[in-house]
Amino acid sequence: MGYTENQASSEKNPKIQIKNGTVYDPANGIECEKMDIFVAEGKIVDETKPDKVIDATGKTVMPGGIDVNSHVAAYGLNLTRFTSGFPTLSEIGHTYARMGYTHLNEPLMTLNTASYVHHELSGIPIVDTSASLCLSLYDIANEIRERDKESVQNLLLFLLDATRSISVLLYDARVKYAKSGFFYRDISIKKCLDFFSDLTKTEAGDMPKIRVRTYPELLDEATGALNTFWLAHIASGIDNCDRYEAANAILKNGGAVDLGVFCPSQNGATNMSIGYGVPDAAERIASIDIGLEQPLIFSKLNVQKMQPKRVFHSLKFALDALGYLPSRSSIAFSSDSPNGCLFTSYPRIFAALLSCDNRKDLTKDVLPRTEYSLSEFTKITRTNPARLLGLRTKGHLGAGADADIAIYDINEYTEGKELERRLSSCSCLVKGGEVVIREGKSNKDKTRNKRFYFVCGENELETAKQKQHELIDRICNRRSFRAEHLKVDDCFIQSY
Repeated sequence: MGYTENQASSEKNPKIQIKNGTVYDPANGIECEKMDIFVAEGKIVDETKPDKVIDATGKTVMPGGIDVNSHVAAYGLNLTRFTSGFPTLSEIGHTYARMGYTHLNEPLMTLNTASYVHHELSGIPIVDTSASLCLSLYDIANEIRERDKESVQNLLLFLLDATRSISVLLYDARVKYAKSGFFYRDISIKKCLDFFSDLTKTEAGDMPKIRVRTYPELLDEATGALNTFWLAHIASGIDNCDRYEAANAILKNGGAVDLGVFCPSQNGATNMSIGYGVPDAAERIASIDIGLEQPLIFSKLNVQKMQPKRVFHSLKFALDALGYLPSRSSIAFSSDSPNGCLFTSYPRIFAALLSCDNRKDLTKDVLPRTEYSLSEFTKITRTNPARLLGLRTKGHLGAGADADIAIYDINEYTEGKELERRLSSCSCLVKGGEVVIREGKSNKDKTRNKRFYFVCGENELETAKQKQHELIDRICNRRSFRAEHLKVDDCFIQSY
C-alpha cells in the first residue's frame, strides 16, 4: 500500500541552486543552518551544476507549506462566491502560493460530491491538492451495530480508491435519526468511536489514519477513545473550561490533532460558517444536502457578535501545544475554517504565534508569553502535516523530495506588522522545481500541480470489491447510483 500522484508531462526544469539561505528542515534535523539547496528535474538533489542561482543570503528557507484542512472546493462554495464574496479558485491558488504554500487538502468531500470536488480542485492554480472523504455513518449503521469490522475495512478501501481520497473523515461520530419510530434507534458517539478505534487497531497494511471533525460534544468522550484518531481543527470544540482541559488531555496523551486556531477574517473577507446549525451570530445563506446525515447550512457570520473567548482559547491551546511539539510529529496547524477563519488570516495568526507583540489586536485576555521558533513553525506548517497526510515526498528538503521550497525575508528577530507582511508575501517560492513566486508576485499561472490520493494494492482492492459487493450496492441504491458512478473519472484529476 502507499500514496501516489498523477502528473502531466512537462518540459525539463532548469537546475537550481538556492545559495546561502538559513535553512529549517526539522525532518532532517536541520535548524537555522546556513547551507545551499540544489534542485534538478523537479526534485531536491545532493548537488548539481545549476542553470539558475537564487541568492537567499539573510533569508529563511523551508519546505513549502501544507494545509491539512482547507475548505476551498466543497459543494456549495460556488454559491457563496456569488452571494458573499468567497475567493475564486484563481484567488485561492495565488494567495496560498504568495504565503509560501504548495499543497492544500479539502476536507469536505462526500460520495455524492467527489467528482465535483475534484473538478473544482483541478481549477486551483499552482498548488498541489488532495481531498478527504466524509463518511456518512448512516450507510454503515448495521455494520457498526453488529461490529462487522472486516466489512467496513474493505468498504473503506473501495471508497478511498473510487473517490481518489487521501483519507477518511467522520463528519459526525454518531448516528442520530430524525424520527424515533425505528426498531434500531440512534447509535451513540461512544459506540461509533469504539467501533472505529478497534477497526484502526486491527487494520492490515498502510491505511490512512481516520480523521474526526471536532465539535463540542465530541470532547466530552473519554480521552482514550479519541487518542486513536486524528482530530480535525480541535480548538473548534472548545467552548468551556472542561472541554479545554479535555483537549489538553488529548495532547498530553499523544493524540494526533490539527489546531483549529480562530481569528476573524479582515479586509472585507467573508466570515462564513459551515455546519449542521446556524450560529447565533450568523445569517443563513443556504441549506445544501451533500449526502451526509443532515443538510449542511452555509452562514455568514457577524464578526462583532462572535464569541469573544474563541480567539483566546484557540491561541492559548496552540501555545500549550508547544510543550509537546519537540518530540511529536502529530500536531499540525489549521485554522477554524468551518467557523469563519479563512486561509487569508494565516499570516496574522502565524505572526501571533511567533511573536507576543502581535497578539494585542487579537484578544484582550492575557496569553502565555511563549513563542514558536521558526523551527517549530516549520514543524506545524510543513513537516507534521506531510506526515499526517502521508505525503512522503513533501514537508522536507532531503534528497528525493519534491522541490517545493519557500523563501521568506524573515529571521528569529523579525517582529510586529513586518513579520505578518513578510509571511503573507514570500520572497520566492519554488514549486516542483519551477520558480512561481518572486518578491510576492506570481511568476507563473500554470505549473506542474498534482493531485495526491491514497492507493492500495491491487489484490487488496479486488478482495474488497468481491467481499463487499452487497454493501456497496446498498450504499449506491440509497443514492440511485451504480458503483461506477461513485468513481472519480481520470479526466477530473489531470494536472494542468
